[in-house]
Amino acid sequence: MEKEIRSNDGRAMQGPRFLLCDSTGNVGEPSSSDEAYAVSPIQCLNKAVDLNPELIVVRFNDMRIRERESLVELCAALKHNRHTRNRSVLALLHSKHRKLIEDLNRAGVNFVKFIGQTSLDSNRMRKIIDALGPDDRVERQLEIVCPFLHYSKIDSKHEMTVCGAYLDRLALGGRRLQELCETVDHLHCEYYQKPRGKS
Repeated sequence: MEKEIRSNDGRAMQGPRFLLCDSTGNVGEPSSSDEAYAVSPIQCLNKAVDLNPELIVVRFNDMRIRERESLVELCAALKHNRHTRNRSVLALLHSKHRKLIEDLNRAGVNFVKFIGQTSLDSNRMRKIIDALGPDDRVERQLEIVCPFLHYSKIDSKHEMTVCGAYLDRLALGGRRLQELCETVDHLHCEYYQKPRGKS
């Protein structure tokens, strides 16, 4: 991550200090004073204010929709709190989800990375942070993923991805979703180019 994480006096830090909020609790103990972990939004907000980390990382795993919404609210609170608003926020997502990326953009999140079910530890976190670049900016990810992706709620945890350019009547999944709709190749999609219901 180039020139994003800096100390209070403006100097680049040797090893970026971060706070990770991971509700799975499936992370080890911090290996140094440069890192801290939280397992709930409230604990994360408290530690973010008390510890003043350079980067705040919020993990969105395969969770209930309401829990996901709570983490978006946490991100918004972090970016609007006078103690933490100048800190960069990185969202680690289980998978690509257009609406969630839009919500994170509105919340003010700086970066988003897709990590699946990867388990996190100190070394993995440092690799993720060190590799952050322009393609991880929320705005860039919104350019990559098709704006016509919509989500139809099935239950409290599951959603069906549908094509808004096909009047939400086309369910999406598998290779088409991953290789077309969730990539810049969506620009060449027949439905994207000529959405139904549009003149």
